Amino acid sequence: MLVDTRQSVKSGVIKGLKPDTSVLCVVNFVERQLIIFADKYSDSKIKNEKGLTQKLVMILNHNVSKEECPFWFDKEYMENPERGDSPQVDIGTISKAEEGIVIESKTYTNNESFFSMEAKRLDKLGAKRSKEYLLGRFETKKDGKKKYVSCGGVERFKQGIHGRNLKYGAIIGYVQEHDSLHWYDLINSWVNDLIKKKFHSLVNWTKKDQLKKTYIKPVTAKFVSVNSRQNDSITLFHLWVRLNSFKTHDK
Repeated sequence: MLVDTRQSVKSGVIKGLKPDTSVLCVVNFVERQLIIFADKYSDSKIKNEKGLTQKLVMILNHNVSKEECPFWFDKEYMENPERGDSPQVDIGTISKAEEGIVIESKTYTNNESFFSMEAKRLDKLGAKRSKEYLLGRFETKKDGKKKYVSCGGVERFKQGIHGRNLKYGAIIGYVQEHDSLHWYDLINSWVNDLIKKKFHSLVNWTKKDQLKKTYIKPVTAKFVSVNSRQNDSITLFHLWVRLNSFKTHDK
């Protein structure tokens, strides 16, 4: 698929791609790069989310150039550059074409993300952060009052903090404890508890928020969810890479 777009990239126009195919082109590319990322950074001393994401973006952009893909990746992409305190999504995807790109009748310019990705560690994060893949957490302020911090990966997309104008996005999961099957079952159990309102959240949760399995392989895994927002929904691809004591080529 990427090969078919190379001539279009050189001319500055993305041709022959339907909107959904453009998104899948990015998803497929990232899936392949996660295998390379795992080969290089399995059991790395880098355990923090920002450090891992920095290394991943380097790999993504290096291979984007090699394959002459019609897009590139921007680390810590600002959702609203006019605001100094703008929320930042971990990875934005930008079209190289001067005309930008059209996704489901909406045009995204060549300086705005048409497919944004948030990254989250799947690890022992402590009681307060244990569900951070989905949810934010309460923090105690100096005056003793508790404040809810919206730092949950899926929740931020549902709130429109990330990808407000997007139809598609992704969450990169760095599996650093257990394996993908463990986290798949656990996260879906949390979603079920959220549906029953057992946990605090600023948004409503339904069965559609559950992760639907595409595949689970030794190194990588892929799931999809359709997550409601206030007036619409966003489709999220959950792309996970195993980094704990497991270094092999995907089969």
